[in-house]
Amino acid sequence: MTKLYTNARLISIHHYHAEDKLVLGFEGLPEREFTSVVDFSLNGFYPHNILFDIYEYDLSNLPPRIAAEFPNLSYYIHSGENWQIFHLSPQAGMGGIIVCATF
Repeated sequence: MTKLYTNARLISIHHYHAEDKLVLGFEGLPEREFTSVVDFSLNGFYPHNILFDIYEYDLSNLPPRIAAEFPNLSYYIHSGENWQIFHLSPQAGMGGIIVCATF
């Protein structure tokens, strides 16, 4: 697994509602684009936003601690459908989750 965003400094967030797209901008790294975005929960955007990394899960391997930390995931967990869930693990500043539809 490539850890491209380990210790990455997050500098921008762009939400394109009509396109169901979320784009994160990083200092010195390529942007990370998420498509088919159905939900996201981002906790605080501060002057210093450093990530441990971005982790990808589906419902079968989503850690219980992440499900407990983000109550909005309850709907997706009990929906009977599969979802792609990205966890932005913060080292400093912003963290959160992004939920994308799978087709």
